[in-house]
Amino acid sequence: MELELIRLPNGVRVALDPMPGLATAALGVWQRVGARWEPAEINGIAHLFEHMAFKGAGPRDARQFAEAIENVGGVMNAGTGYERTSYYARVVAEHAPFALDLIADILFEPHWAPDDLEKEKGVVAQERGEAFDVPDDRVFELHQATLYPDQPLGRPILGEDATLANVSVETLRAFHDAHMTPDRVVVSIAGAFDRDAFAETAEKRFGHLQQRDAELCAPARAHSGFASETRKLEQSHLVFSWPGAAAGTDTIYALRLMSEIFGGGMSSRLFQEVREQRGLVYAIDSFLDTFEDDGRLAVYAGCSPENTRTVAEIVRGQLALMAGHGPRPEELARAKAVARAQMLMGLEAPSARAEARVSQVFLRDRLVDFGESRAKLDAVTAEDVQAAAQAAFAGPVCATALGPKAGHGALDAFQASS
Repeated sequence: MELELIRLPNGVRVALDPMPGLATAALGVWQRVGARWEPAEINGIAHLFEHMAFKGAGPRDARQFAEAIENVGGVMNAGTGYERTSYYARVVAEHAPFALDLIADILFEPHWAPDDLEKEKGVVAQERGEAFDVPDDRVFELHQATLYPDQPLGRPILGEDATLANVSVETLRAFHDAHMTPDRVVVSIAGAFDRDAFAETAEKRFGHLQQRDAELCAPARAHSGFASETRKLEQSHLVFSWPGAAAGTDTIYALRLMSEIFGGGMSSRLFQEVREQRGLVYAIDSFLDTFEDDGRLAVYAGCSPENTRTVAEIVRGQLALMAGHGPRPEELARAKAVARAQMLMGLEAPSARAEARVSQVFLRDRLVDFGESRAKLDAVTAEDVQAAAQAAFAGPVCATALGPKAGHGALDAFQASS
C-alpha cells in the first residue's frame, strides 16, 4: 500500500497512510468546525458537543458504547479546538473499520437526552474551574482574549455558564447540522489496516452527506494589547506574542527555525541567556501558534515576580538581536537538525501522523510527502530567518501577566517599547 488520498463523490476526503511493521492503527474523523464558528450567545457549544459524544450512539447506550471499543482492546477520545473537532481511536489493525463505524455513530446517530446534557454542562463547569486554577493555562486564555477581543477566537473554547445555559438538545442538533458538510470532513488513518475494508466503511458511513453551503467564520483580527490578572501565587506567568504566519503557508518553515533558535530548546538563545546564564526562570520557551488565516510567534515564561521586568527586557532584546543580525550558521544548522528529527519522530507515531495528514488536507487539499517538507526546511536561509524575525519585531505585540501584582512590570517594559 502507498500513501493515498481518496475523494468520495460527495467531497469527503479519506487519507490513508500505511506504516509497514506496525500491528495497530490510529484513525479518526476531523471536522472543520470549532469555537471560531460559534455565535457569542452559545460560546462553548462545539466543546459541549464533543462531551455529548460518548453518551451513547447508534444501537448502544453509553455503557455499551464504551464496552464496544474496549471489547476489541481499543481506546477512543475526542477533542475540540478553535478550528477543528476530532473523534479518534487506536485499535489493532483488523478492528479499524469497526472503530470508524463507532465514530460515525457518534456523528450521525448520537443519543442526546436533556438530562445528560445538563449533567455534561456541570462536567464542563468543573473542567473550566480546573483550567482556571492552573495558572499556565489561565494566562494563555487571558492572552487569547487580549489578542482577539470581541471575536470568536478570543472567547474560551470551554464557554461560560451563561452561554452554555442557552444550549438545548435542539440547539446542539442545529449547530451540528449546520456544519456537517462533506467539504469539512476528513477521515484519516495511519498504521496497519486493510485498505479496501476501511475505504468501504468510509464510503458507507460518510458517502451520504449532502453538499450544501456552510457558514464561514469571521476573519482573525489580531490586536496589540496588554492585560494582567492578579493572583496570590509564588510565580508570575508571562506570555508575549508577535505576528507570525498562517498555517499552511511556506513562511512557516523559516518561522519554525527562527522559533527554535530563539527559544525552542536548551541550546536556544532564551534558555541559555535567561535560565542558564542568569537563573531568572525555571521555564521559558518560544513556539508558533497558527490558525488558517493568522499566526503568532509566542514566548511563555514562569519566574519570580521581581524578575519579570528583566525577563521581558531580555526577551524583547533577543528578538531585536535576531531581527538585526539573523542567526549564526551553527544555530541554523542545529535548528534544521532538530526540525528534521522531529519530523522523523512524528512519522514513527501513527496518531501524530494521522493528524498531520488531516492538516495537510484541510490546508493544502493534498497529502505532502516528508521529502517535500524536508526540502523546504533545508532551503531556508539565514536571510529568511532574519526576515521572519524582522516581520515579527516590527508588528504589534501582545503581552499578558498572571500572578502577584509585583510581577506586572513585565507589561510596563513592553508597553514602554511598543
